Amino acid sequence: MLDAIPTRRELLAWALAVVLAVTVVVVARPDSASAGNGAGPHTQVVYIATGENFPDALGAAATAALGLGPVLLVQQNSIPGPTLAELNRLQPPDIVIVGGTAVISAGVEAQLQALAWGPTVTRIAGANRYDTAAQLSQATFPTSGRYPLAVHAGGNQNEPVTASDEVVRSVSLTAPANGTVIVNSTATALQVTAGDVVRCSITTGTVHDFGFEQFWQSPGSPGSFEQLAGTRGFDVTAGQALTVNLVCDHFGASSSSNIFDSALTAIFVADT
Repeated sequence: MLDAIPTRRELLAWALAVVLAVTVVVVARPDSASAGNGAGPHTQVVYIATGENFPDALGAAATAALGLGPVLLVQQNSIPGPTLAELNRLQPPDIVIVGGTAVISAGVEAQLQALAWGPTVTRIAGANRYDTAAQLSQATFPTSGRYPLAVHAGGNQNEPVTASDEVVRSVSLTAPANGTVIVNSTATALQVTAGDVVRCSITTGTVHDFGFEQFWQSPGSPGSFEQLAGTRGFDVTAGQALTVNLVCDHFGASSSSNIFDSALTAIFVADT
């Protein structure tokens, strides 16, 4: 059964989508993949789609923009010369084929795997063009937050910390692309006795990290307090789940100090 003939409004919507996709990311035709090339930024990933029909390339455009890589087009059983030249110029560590072997053959996949710099080649494909677009979306866009992705934990809090390490705040996210998670922490320390020490660290573990230490020793009278703050970055890869903790402990004359109103914020920044 043939698909219904599209309405004028539907055709205009498709045209607008194509224009937006082309302005967001470089979509190279097989006969002009290297046109207009300059000395651009390093490219982490290239998306490969068929140049013999448009839906897969259109679906890949938003993903490519998120991953900051171009969409390059091939034929079912061969890689056009301009496309191959552009791949050799960019030498991306990762190549993602969009579509099944009915549109991009296993032979083309083997050619991509055999490129001189040894890229990692993966394929995202569904039963049809609609399924392929859905799988591409599922593999790329998280449901845990918007992109750029940020998570925050904070609020009223007043709890003792002792000589044993304690996780006082925790945030988790899944990286939608390769990049860096920048984590900022704040915590107010209340010490019982002059000379008591409170230490906190931003870490992916559950024990104090001496490589990143926020340290305060009470110089004054009992009941003095001070705010501890710090920022730390963690490199992440696409799809990596990351949990970051604020771990604090205490040592000194008294048995414990208090941490109150702590907060932890993690912001994902994609590689450029």
